[in-house]
Amino acid sequence: MGGDKAFVNPAGAHTAAMNAERRAMTPFDPRLDPRLAGLLAARLCHDLGSPVATLAAMQGEVGAGAAPILKETTVELTERLKLYHNAFGLGDDADWAEVAALLRGAPMAHRVRFEVAAGDGPMPAARVRLALVAALQAAEALPRGGLVRLSALGDGLAAQPEGRDAAWPPPVVALAAGGSMDEALSLGARRVLAPWLFSLAAAEGMRVELAMGMGGGVAPLLIVPA
Repeated sequence: MGGDKAFVNPAGAHTAAMNAERRAMTPFDPRLDPRLAGLLAARLCHDLGSPVATLAAMQGEVGAGAAPILKETTVELTERLKLYHNAFGLGDDADWAEVAALLRGAPMAHRVRFEVAAGDGPMPAARVRLALVAALQAAEALPRGGLVRLSALGDGLAAQPEGRDAAWPPPVVALAAGGSMDEALSLGARRVLAPWLFSLAAAEGMRVELAMGMGGGVAPLLIVPA
């Protein structure tokens, strides 16, 4: 093999240069391992489960006026934990009906309705996570509330926000156009769904697109094989 080093294939060198250029343009940092975030989120869900159980146990020890509020809060926190366990933690396999049930725990569920189309059979936990985060990201495109349609799209997913003043958050648009992951992360926790979604998609061998020019309204978000 030592003698082979003296030979340079121009076509191979050109291909290598093109691949290096593509790698330089990609918005994904391989050091952002979704498994690490998954483990951290799973621990958070575990640790927060105990105070929620305590709240539930205290329902009979408070005044009648506070009991309904306490019960409602307990249900909300429980549903939120189930959602976050699957969207940010290791999660579980689930079918589309279970995905719809998990989305009841979304922070914006009081102003955004999620319509989940029926799909075929259960999905592995990684695909469930991707579907949930896509739906949550679509909900963030609805500042005045509205509807998010989530459905299977061949081997991928589609999320369509519909509502007044609907618009994808800037980091979604930027990352879909090949923008910088570092810049998206610099926007802080409020915008963390965008880099999380794109990192999850990349880890699954998928890419995220905005299907511009598909009729009126905001473009649907598509997650398709890379």
